[in-house]
Amino acid sequence: MKRWLVTVGYYRLSAYWLPYEVAPNGTQTRSKQFAPGTEFETIIDIYTFDRQLRLLVMEAIERVEIALRTSWTYHLAHASGSHAHMSAELFESSDDHKQYLQKLKESIDRSREVFIAHYTGRYADPSMPPLWAVTELMTFTELSKWIAFTKDRKIGSAIAKDVGLPTRETLSGAIQAISFVRNICAHHGRLWNRQLVKRIPNIKRFKADLFIELDGQLNRAGFAGGHFL
Repeated sequence: MKRWLVTVGYYRLSAYWLPYEVAPNGTQTRSKQFAPGTEFETIIDIYTFDRQLRLLVMEAIERVEIALRTSWTYHLAHASGSHAHMSAELFESSDDHKQYLQKLKESIDRSREVFIAHYTGRYADPSMPPLWAVTELMTFTELSKWIAFTKDRKIGSAIAKDVGLPTRETLSGAIQAISFVRNICAHHGRLWNRQLVKRIPNIKRFKADLFIELDGQLNRAGFAGGHFL
């Protein structure tokens, strides 16, 4: 027990044993007393499960993220050229475009990637590398913002089709949910028994994939009572 408390910490572990605590009385936030029969090994098993769950989820999200980068780059570049990301008129908000273009410039300036050094060492105009290069420097959150405020709605629809989603609106909802979960995983947060503020949209044709049976009841896949399993 001491080793776990030293290496993982009381506060982090306490989130995993909270469901096993005796319910607090009216004046308490938490009772900090375990229900009879609770074993510390059970808590560690859940903690280990959560760590493995995050790794599996991140692996799956990686595939989605790469597919979104590739699709957005392809459709935007084909529609508006290799440096479309530099054109404010192609995006819904000039202020948002200016903000995220500045973030992109800062990422380019910090980057030690060979492909960035190759471009900046050989070309002065345009001042930024082409779209297919700079997307590799975007975080998933930044990529999702760029996709969201791309003005041409046909591009959003094309991306949705590429990844097997029915509409641009469904794509937007899915990206928001995935981004939220990815941030939890990337920062080693607790995913098990986590209340998620963003949900994957309900897609009728994927009903068999989005629902599983738990204790005789249908639940959204990955969710039980609104919590991530």
